[in-house]
Amino acid sequence: MYKVAIFDLDGTLLNTLKDLADACNFALRSHGFSEHQIDEYKYFLGNGVYKLVERALPMDKKDGETVDKVLTEFKKYYEKHKSDFTKPYDGIEELLIALKETGIKTAVVSNKPHEFAVEIVERYFGKSFDIVFGKREGYLAKPDPTTVIETLNHFKCKKEEAVYIGDSDVDMFTGKNAGLFSIGVAWGFRGARELSAAGANKIVYTSEELLSEIIK
Repeated sequence: MYKVAIFDLDGTLLNTLKDLADACNFALRSHGFSEHQIDEYKYFLGNGVYKLVERALPMDKKDGETVDKVLTEFKKYYEKHKSDFTKPYDGIEELLIALKETGIKTAVVSNKPHEFAVEIVERYFGKSFDIVFGKREGYLAKPDPTTVIETLNHFKCKKEEAVYIGDSDVDMFTGKNAGLFSIGVAWGFRGARELSAAGANKIVYTSEELLSEIIK
């Protein structure tokens, strides 16, 4: 049984796709750029909001100044609308209760801006998580393992005592870079094929399967 379970957020714990897509489309529209279908955003997400906006912009409009302008609009809209359609995936709340009952510590390490990550985790999960880290100023985004290592240090936990759980290749690379066993959740934005290609140590299809892997 693992002592610490570290989770990605978007696409792993919460289905945030429509709220993120709506915010980005609003920001693009506000600056006269074409919008995208919601499913396209599954492949724009994963490396933080700067990369999200950069990927959504036309090829000839990816300069830093344009990205910053659209990103500012995105953040203002998302701040007000980040919970319009977002909801936990099936079984996640029960999973977290079970982990707490077994004494396993839980953490979130996300590329979502830190202030948004903290707020949205508390909104949907209360105090279920022992610690939450979003993308903070001065820290590299995942798949850089720095924040995962910081989380291990917080719990005084060895690498072999922790597991990293996510829904994308970014997450699998993060776990690998941190030296952790990595579990891919097939219900998220990217699916089993990408997780397998990224070297997931295990792929699960339900929250019940995930619980079994964590406590075995």
